[in-house]
Amino acid sequence: MRDVLAAYPGMVRGAVQTALTYRTRLLLSVVGGFFPLLLMGVWLTVVAENGPPAGWTAGDFLSYYAAAIVLWNLSGQHVVWEWDGDMRSGDLSVRLLRPIHPFHQYTAGDLGHRAVFLVALLPSLALAAFVVPGLDYDLDPVRAVTVGAAVVLAYLVSLLMASTFALIGFWSTQTTNVWMLWWGLGSFASGWVAPLPLMPDWLRAVALGLPFRTTVGFPVELLMGRLDAEQTGYGFAVGLAWLALFGVLYRLTWRRGVRRYQAVAG
Repeated sequence: MRDVLAAYPGMVRGAVQTALTYRTRLLLSVVGGFFPLLLMGVWLTVVAENGPPAGWTAGDFLSYYAAAIVLWNLSGQHVVWEWDGDMRSGDLSVRLLRPIHPFHQYTAGDLGHRAVFLVALLPSLALAAFVVPGLDYDLDPVRAVTVGAAVVLAYLVSLLMASTFALIGFWSTQTTNVWMLWWGLGSFASGWVAPLPLMPDWLRAVALGLPFRTTVGFPVELLMGRLDAEQTGYGFAVGLAWLALFGVLYRLTWRRGVRRYQAVAG
């Protein structure tokens, strides 16, 4: 593990250089990263026409979706497509020959891409926070640390969940379709389409126990100060439980799947 951790800085730097090489794709990614603003626009229209829902104001929706932009771009994992493409082309064979496990290679690549992406995205959000009235977060040191931990947990759960689904490629050519179906259904339970407090009671009750809320809704609600100590503890407990579960599923699936892997390219 020490050797793996020592290799991460170099792999991340390589991924950053690769991301900077494809500037047009980076620009398109940044533009696409603001997609949640469309959802915010829908809610602001509803507020303007029918009045705000109980406990929510137009400023709350601004704050919610501004934070959701960052979380949505952290939890919308691309490693599924990386795994799937390498399995189809045979390039996974090359990764298997390297001394670092493919999981860490994909993770380092993802971290490098996201570092460049967030560096390009965050200044725009900072400018919006300065210009737009009502876009504000009342953060004290304790909450700031708690939110930071929730964001890290969100990324890890999302990464392991996506990596586990990627291993379906050892048995099927429909990996990305399965993932898109899974995340498409999960988007309603994550707080991405709409804040979970505004969802029907039955959907909110189900969503509280699923992994999707950990990746978006939980950190955002925590940032906005809408969770008490008990709700915060429950959110972390659910996220850590899913992190452990996906970790176990990944290891078991990898051991079985890699034995089936065959490639004629690479």
